[in-house]
Order: sequence, then structure tokens, then C-alpha cells
Amino acid sequence: MPHGGADFMELSMPQGLLALCLSLMLVLISGHAPVWADEDDTRYLLQEQTRRAAERAAGPQGELFAPPGSLVVDGRVQAVQSRQEELEPAIYIAINSGQWERLPEFLSRYRLLHGHRPALVAMAEALLARHQGDYAAALRRMQAAHAADPADARINLELARLRFEDNQDGAAGEGFARAMAAGLPGQVQAMVRQYQQALAERARWHGSLALGWGYNNNINQGSGDYACFLELGGMCFFERRMPQPIHSSLLNYELALQRRWNLGGNHNLQLRPVSYGSHYSRKDGTGSSPISDHGSRTSILYGGYQWLDARTTASVTPYLEHFHRNGHTEYVARGMQLEWQRMVGSGLRLGTSLDAKRYAHTGRGLLVSGSDYSQYQWGVSAVYVPQPNTVLNVGADVTRKKYAVPQASSRDWAFRGGIYHQFAGTAGLFVNVMGVFRFGRNDAYDGFLGAQRRDRQQVYILGIGANAWKLAGMTPELRLRHSANRSNVSWAYGFRQTELGVMLRRNF
Repeated sequence: MPHGGADFMELSMPQGLLALCLSLMLVLISGHAPVWADEDDTRYLLQEQTRRAAERAAGPQGELFAPPGSLVVDGRVQAVQSRQEELEPAIYIAINSGQWERLPEFLSRYRLLHGHRPALVAMAEALLARHQGDYAAALRRMQAAHAADPADARINLELARLRFEDNQDGAAGEGFARAMAAGLPGQVQAMVRQYQQALAERARWHGSLALGWGYNNNINQGSGDYACFLELGGMCFFERRMPQPIHSSLLNYELALQRRWNLGGNHNLQLRPVSYGSHYSRKDGTGSSPISDHGSRTSILYGGYQWLDARTTASVTPYLEHFHRNGHTEYVARGMQLEWQRMVGSGLRLGTSLDAKRYAHTGRGLLVSGSDYSQYQWGVSAVYVPQPNTVLNVGADVTRKKYAVPQASSRDWAFRGGIYHQFAGTAGLFVNVMGVFRFGRNDAYDGFLGAQRRDRQQVYILGIGANAWKLAGMTPELRLRHSANRSNVSWAYGFRQTELGVMLRRNF
């Protein structure tokens, strides 16, 4: 991303003193330049990828078998006597018709009968646990049912479906294959084929590609500040001029891919390449800036271990980040990310993450950044899905940037929130909004700046599109991004930036 306006400034003063001050400034100021925009864009892209992955994971909806009947007839509960020939059908009917509240009573009476089927009891308890959201108990009881009666077709199918929902893809695939080979009614075979298709869909590459064009009113994040320190006779002999904002049309792209390989049970290998960037038609022609071309490309490769079941996701992911700007590689960062998420209830997912990475700049990159540094981040998040077409998310992050000198090192606190909503209708109109509020503070007083730097930043990203509208197979999306940074050193770091564009996106 473009660095802030403090990347360079013009001072009217003797040349030797000017060179000395510019050198000091590059070390003490450019090293502070914000890199937040890239991280916000990365989070926005990964959140979209995660939301689409959650939609795919749901699989076919509805019960495996159509309800054969109901225990409620004409608004009355049909009496079920404590005889095996009545209780066994009643248990199946309660399961198939979703009358879960009646199931515990039927099971307690059924257990007392001589010659009852333990496999049926275990299967019913497993499905009741599944209905209550306890997948661990459901799997344990269904495996016990399978052990008690390995030939029961219903138990085999329900065990395969439970493993599917628990993301045990390999075991689920084997279970569905055995069920198909055993010979099933046509309607049930059609349902099993849907699950097999869903497994195949999970196993392939998924992602999105977007191409766009638009306009940015401040590609260099310039403050445009001017100050005169010595004026005589109406003439300024010692002044400071910060860069004026440069506006430009732009072309940009986004690419996000994801694939996981099931290693057995709930263990997976996950790979997530991400890349995005912008090309600006205008360059910085002043000749005094270390950056003439503010167009950039960020590419990140995440690859590592993932535990995934019906309720919990945990991952250990090393990654490599490459940043290209001004016609050359500016830095390569190596990092490690630890993530944990847990479903709570039917629509709430809580999570936390730890991230650590080390920025290693190239020789030309050091002219802009000042020095290499390390970054550590801890975050918490919550995602709530009140209905299938609406996703709410909130979170908070604490970030530590550690440079060789305390004047450049900093801490910042960020609070973020967003909403995705798809409206009813054939157009598939959707809105996707994310907002970030960030507060940052450097560790020590900077003599060159004359202050201990403190910043307040706001970032807003709005996307509006229509999933049913297609242009060459791509969905149009209007994207608005606005950033504003307020600083106690506003002449160096204060800026406002707005970018408006149209993107064509293809999800696959």
C-alpha cells in the first residue's frame, strides 16, 4: 500500500543541512509509515473466503428419509402402548417427523422390554444428541449402534452423514460408498449421491477472482501540509512542504484460493494463496519522493495443519508474504498464525488468533522503510448468523510492532465490525460492509517529530453487488473504501483517502 505523507518533504534551507535532515527523516519517520491498509484488505478478503466456505460445508439439507407419518393425528397425540411392536415404529416415526421431545420417553419405555434392540436405542440417542448440537456424543452413540448391528442400513447411512457433518470427509466417503453398494431405494440413493457430490465439492479448489477499475483521490496518502518557520519581508526563508495528495484512476485485482486435503478423521492439510494489488495511471513526478510508482502487489501463501469438526476449527499455519512496489520487491515477511474457532449454539461462532511475522526488506526497500522489524498480533472475534442470508461479525486486535529503536516501535488497538446481507429477490442483491477503528501509540518521544506519535485511524469498506447479474460469467460489485488517519503529528501522518471502483468477480 502507499505509505503516508511523511515519506518525504521539501525544506527550504542550505543543501548540507537539508541532506542531513532528509536522512534522519527516512530513518525516524518512514519506518513509522502505516502498513494497516494491506492488513485490512487481507482480512476483508479472508473473511469473504471463510463465509463462502461455511456455506459449502452445510451440505444437502433435510432429513435422510421422508417422514413416513406422525404421532400427532388431528391435533392429538396417538397413544403408543409399551409393546415392542408399537414402540419400535414410534421411535422411527418420532425421529423421521422431528418430534424429538417425545423420543426420551419412548426410549426409556423401550429399554425395559425384553428383547429390545440396543442398536436402535443407540441410534436414536445419537440423533437426539445431533439435534441438540452435541456432535461428539452423537458420534459416540452412533458408532456404538454400528458396532451392535453392522448390517443395519439406516445406522450405516446416519453414521456416514454424521461423519460428513463433522468434516471427517474420508470416513464419510467410505460410509456412503458402502451404503450405495448395499442396495438402497431410489429416493435414498439420490440423497446419498447428493452427499457424495458435496464431498467432491469440498475436496476441490475454491476461491474468487476479481478485476476492477476506479479512482483514488490520494494514492500517496499525502497530507499537503505547509508551514513557514522563518519569514522576512513577506518572503519565507525556511519552510516545510509535505506532499500534496495525488489522485489517479486505477486498475486492481483480487485473487483468493483455498483447498484442504483430509488426512484422516478431522485432520487436514490446508493451503490458502491470496494476492491483490493496484496499478495507478499517475506517477509521482516531483522527483523528491523515494516512491514514484505507488502501485503495489501483495501476495501471501498460507499453508499448514487444520483440525476441523462440526463445532471447532483450529489451525497452525506458517505463511510467506511478498510485497512489490515502485518496480521492485520491497519486503518479504515470514510469519506464523495460530487460529481457533468454536460454534456456540446454532448461529454464534467465537474465535481467537495469534500472529507473528518478521519483515525483511530488500536494499531498495530499506530506503523507504528505514529498517526491518517484527510484528505480533492477538485478536478475538465473534460471528453471528441470525438467518441464512445475514452474517454479522465483530472483533478486536492488539498489535505490537518492534523496531530496533523505541521511537519507531508502536502498539495499536483495533476494533472492527461488519455485516453481510443478501436481500430477497431474483437479483440476489447483497451488501457487505466492514469498519475498523484503530488507535496507535509509539513507544518513545521522537526528537525529530517533536512528539511521541499517537494516531487514530478509521477504515470503511463497502461492497454492493448482485449475485444473479452476470457479465461474461462474473458478478458486478461496486466497491467503496475510505481511510482517514488523525495524528498528533498531523503534518507528517494525517491523511484522508477515498477509493471508488467497480469490480467483476467470479466465485468458483
